[in-house]
Amino acid sequence: MQNKKMNVIDCNAWYGENSLNRNLSVDISNLKKYISLLKSIVESPKVLISSFYSLQCDPIEGDVKLKEILELLKPDFFGNLIFPNYFIICKKEFKKYLLEMYSFGFRCIRLFPKMHKYLIDDWAFDYFLSILNDLRFPTMISLDELDITGNKAINWEIIYRIATKFNDIPFIIDGANSKELMFSGYFHQILSKTKNVYLETHNLLGFNQIEELTESFTSSRLILGSYFPIYPELLSIERIKLARISDDDKLKILFSNLNKILSDIKIS
Repeated sequence: MQNKKMNVIDCNAWYGENSLNRNLSVDISNLKKYISLLKSIVESPKVLISSFYSLQCDPIEGDVKLKEILELLKPDFFGNLIFPNYFIICKKEFKKYLLEMYSFGFRCIRLFPKMHKYLIDDWAFDYFLSILNDLRFPTMISLDELDITGNKAINWEIIYRIATKFNDIPFIIDGANSKELMFSGYFHQILSKTKNVYLETHNLLGFNQIEELTESFTSSRLILGSYFPIYPELLSIERIKLARISDDDKLKILFSNLNKILSDIKIS
C-alpha cells in the first residue's frame, strides 16, 4: 500500500486536561504533533476530537471552548459534540444548538448516557434521535456506557432498537475499553441485523478481527479511530495497514467510509 496515496480520517481522538489521569491530558501542541505525524505518513489526514472537559465536567462549556480550538486548528481538525443532559429538560433548544455547533466544525455527536445520567432508549430519547435522523447526523456511542452492571454486560438491544427505528443515523460504536475478542459474535450479529451501525477500530486488535469482519460485511462497516492519547497514535492505523485485506478495503476503513458519512449530513 502506497502511504502517500492514502487519506485518513480519525474519528476518535481527545483534547484537553484529563482530570482523571493528568498523564493523558492533551494540549494544542500535542494535537499539532499528532497531525504532523499523520502528515508524514499519509496525504491529507483529518481528525475528529472530543473534549475531556466536556466528558468529565460540563458538555456545553467544554464544547464551546473546543470550538475555539477548532478555529485555531482548521482545516485539519473537526469536533465531536458531547450531548449535554441539559437538553433533556430544555429539549426545544437542542436543534438550534446542534446547527450552531455544526457551523463551528462539529461533525459528530457522542452519547454518554451512563456517565451523564439519561436514557437513550427509543421511547425516552426519540425527540433527539428524530432530529439526528432527519439530519443524518453521525452519532457515536461507547459500549462502556451501555454496560449497566460494570461487568461488560452490554445492552446490545438498545443499539439494535434505535438503529433500526432511526435508520438514517450513522451509529458509530466506540468500544472504549470493551471491544474485545470475546465480543466478536455480538459484533457480527448487530452488523448483520442493521445497515447503519459501524464499528470504530481502535481496539479491534484481536487475532483476525479486522479480517473476519471485512470478510463477513465487507469493509464498509469499519471506521478508523485512534483513541489518542489513551492508545498510541498510530496503533490503529498500523493494524489496518498490516491487515490481510485488500488495499481498497484498507482505504475504505481509513478514509472513505467516514468521508461518505460526513458528506451525507443534511445540513446546508
